[in-house]
Amino acid sequence: MRIVTLNTWKNEGHYLRRLELMGDGLQELAPDIVCLQECFAAEGFDTAGWLASKLGLVAHQAPSRRKVRTQQGRDLDSTSGLAILARAQGLADRLDLASHPADGDRIAQRLDLEVEGRPLRILNLHLTHLRRADALRAQQLAQALAWAGEGLAGGLVVAGDLNAGAADAALAPLRLRPRPPTLQGARVGEAPVGLAAIDHCVLHRPGPWREAAALRGLDTPDAEGWYPSDHAAVGLDLV
Repeated sequence: MRIVTLNTWKNEGHYLRRLELMGDGLQELAPDIVCLQECFAAEGFDTAGWLASKLGLVAHQAPSRRKVRTQQGRDLDSTSGLAILARAQGLADRLDLASHPADGDRIAQRLDLEVEGRPLRILNLHLTHLRRADALRAQQLAQALAWAGEGLAGGLVVAGDLNAGAADAALAPLRLRPRPPTLQGARVGEAPVGLAAIDHCVLHRPGPWREAAALRGLDTPDAEGWYPSDHAAVGLDLV
């Protein structure tokens, strides 16, 4: 069972080109489950739906963060929420998280699956990006973990852009291992400096599962130096 998480960076940069690169990069990883954040959706555009079709997966979408965004010279009513792509239908739900007026409409998404008779719950998150907001991130994570633990019958994977590094106190409940930085900028030479990995994928409660390997992808630029997203993808192989 391969699980990957990726922040798709809304419709920023060369969106249509990046969409193709994201699809190709995810195909190379061949995931069974993909957790997506900042999924741009507007009239004529659907990042999660397009990637699901490309990968042959089912899209479980949780739109949020509604805003007018410009795409190809048009101002469009859009969302940039969460989505979980999976090989099968599952029971999906969402939870509104505590938020700050400067960074509202944060949500958590969960998906319950049965894999060869073994239950697995996926928690997809995009915690606040505000600086000096460790207390809010900790509160959001605590809310999400409590909600994800309700009626939990099997394993629990927590994945997403948590906007904090493994050593940050706000993420202490996840007991994360240090990773190389996942922010990589839009193009070669534009990587942010001095930032820890903020994208994570962890088997938080094993249940009948165990981690076989950690993985990373979508961190190789195309011939012109563009990355699929300004975030690399990270993930886990479970058995």
